[in-house]
Amino acid sequence: MATTLVLYGSNYGYTRSYAEWIAEDMGGRALPLEDATEREISEADLVVIGQSDYAGKLTGADQVGAIADALSSKKLAYFTVSFSGDVSQPKEKLDDVIAKNLGDAYRDGAPTAHFRGGMDYSILSRSHRTAMMGVKTFLKTKPHKSETDRQMIECYGGSADYRDRSSITPFVQRLKTL
Repeated sequence: MATTLVLYGSNYGYTRSYAEWIAEDMGGRALPLEDATEREISEADLVVIGQSDYAGKLTGADQVGAIADALSSKKLAYFTVSFSGDVSQPKEKLDDVIAKNLGDAYRDGAPTAHFRGGMDYSILSRSHRTAMMGVKTFLKTKPHKSETDRQMIECYGGSADYRDRSSITPFVQRLKTL
């Protein structure tokens, strides 16, 4: 059976949850990006890279870039986790975010997925809380709000968790065909 390594960048634990679920379903191992070694990468047949998406900036993108050479001969797949996942944005647009952030570490045509995470203001960094103040102000003035726009406004200052283990099933099924 192919060996799967799921590398992830996660600030608040939402992406880590998806990475662990995917690794479990694939019979592999999940590891934070900063802990990945070339040896672990070389021993894997499939490397899945998961990152938190904050307004188009992916957590750990520089770390993925630093291991791009080690990834060059591997089967690759990618996922992102954000407040809205692919509910409010087309998959193609979110795939472009991965390509833009990862540069040479991105392989066009590799499987991708985009999952919903959450927000817990009690653990947000100062910079993320400040950014969310601006997002809330913008969303309140937006004339045609999406469902996730309304959810983000409603959870401001509190918390919301949209993680869904079952949402990984199509992605894992695709990975098993590689």
